[in-house]
Amino acid sequence: MIKNRTFMMGLGSGLVIGAVLLQLMWIGQGTAASETQELTKEQLMAAAEALDMQVVEGSDELMTAEQWEEKKLGESAGESEEGADPARKTGTDKPEAPQQPEKPEAGVDKKQESTLKVTDPAKPKTPAKAEAPIKVNIPAGNNLSDVANSLLHAGVIDNKQAFINKATEKKINTMIQSGTYSFTAGESYNSIITKITAKPSN
Repeated sequence: MIKNRTFMMGLGSGLVIGAVLLQLMWIGQGTAASETQELTKEQLMAAAEALDMQVVEGSDELMTAEQWEEKKLGESAGESEEGADPARKTGTDKPEAPQQPEKPEAGVDKKQESTLKVTDPAKPKTPAKAEAPIKVNIPAGNNLSDVANSLLHAGVIDNKQAFINKATEKKINTMIQSGTYSFTAGESYNSIITKITAKPSN
């Protein structure tokens, strides 16, 4: 009895929910239909333009691209002279070859010749690298990752992980000294490691 009662309650609930959803669907369709009926001609044209479409009157003649081309060819053939070549009327003649540009004469004077030559622009000189020292302060308590970040941001090194790997090989994690150090851009990792494990000179 309980099984039948549960089944009946589920079936009844399903029917009620289905009826409610059906009503909502009908309401939604009615709203959409009424919205499209209330559009003015200007609104309809604006909506069509947004979708890259055109609105045409019922009396306008609609043609495919091929029909339009045939009509255009027919009109141009009718406008041409009556004594014209029949091949031209049907549009079967070949188009004329384009004119070739004139070649400069052999007797071009030196002034014109110099203006006609294409010259490569002069390559800019690369400025010499300024070997200005880069000062980096290493506070007390900084670990290897903090030092690598400071060196990377200062422009001394360009690869943080490669520097950490090299320093870990040399086991300098507990030997880093605090202070302000002077480096140059692109300095070797060994040189940097030697400097930061010794007390700074200043």
